[in-house]
Amino acid sequence: MSTVVKRVLLTLLLLQLSSLAVFAAIRLSGGDVTAARLPASATAEDRELFREQIGLNQPILTQYVDYLGKVVRGDLGNSLTNNAKISTLAVEKIRNSLILGGAAIVLVFGIGIPLGMLAAFRRNTWLDTSISSAAVAGMAIPNFWLALLVVWLFSSTLGWFPPAGAGGFKYLVLPALVLAAEGIALTVRMTRSAMLENVGQDFVRTLRAAGLSESRVYFKHVLRNSLLPIISLAGLRVGQIIGYALVVETIFGWPGVGQILVNGVLRRDYPIVQFFSLLLVIVVTLGNLAASVGYTLANPRLRK
Repeated sequence: MSTVVKRVLLTLLLLQLSSLAVFAAIRLSGGDVTAARLPASATAEDRELFREQIGLNQPILTQYVDYLGKVVRGDLGNSLTNNAKISTLAVEKIRNSLILGGAAIVLVFGIGIPLGMLAAFRRNTWLDTSISSAAVAGMAIPNFWLALLVVWLFSSTLGWFPPAGAGGFKYLVLPALVLAAEGIALTVRMTRSAMLENVGQDFVRTLRAAGLSESRVYFKHVLRNSLLPIISLAGLRVGQIIGYALVVETIFGWPGVGQILVNGVLRRDYPIVQFFSLLLVIVVTLGNLAASVGYTLANPRLRK
């Protein structure tokens, strides 16, 4: 338990430092923030007055402390582009990203683990070769290129799914598959490797000698011991999905956190960029913490 507490405290410290780094990086990235709100005809005096009104003339540390204070009080600020409340935008965008990310995670482990188990169970057969080859291809193809391919094939050529937007299950299929593709491939390879490694252990020979069926040995005992690296992989998959979501949501026009964050960066909309960037940092960090704690709890040797 002390190990878990230490990791939680280190995570909180990491969140604090990461939030400060992101906050400072946004303000030091350059560009004219006034372009998001003021017209091109605005004078230099007007732009300087606007920077003063939103607090950009203060030291970065002072701005950071003021921003955290407002966040604690529930004031997330307004977008510079259209003056919309970020709290209102966050509800919609986070919901859409959770739908897409959740569907991708379900596909990653719902498809990856069974295929990895099947490849290990049918080792050195045509089925194992086919699954392993598909996994290698899934890892090799960049997700943005895969997105263009599936849009061309399933939308433009076959007309099975809409190419972009959000509005129902059909709109979710293509972006979820693209977002999950590399994760599925990695999960297949890791599951297969872990299963084959555990099959050669002494406890498997003992179970077989005791008369247990092959299916019971594989699905109850070998799989359970093979889940430890997969649990640790889960935290990395969360971070990977969040990173790829920026590209996938932009390509497919999915109205989620990734899309609004990319648009905010292009428009120099500081309040949008800083809130959703910090949100992604928090999610990735907490995902890694959950995987670390889960790995510790699942492995008796680490608990001791």
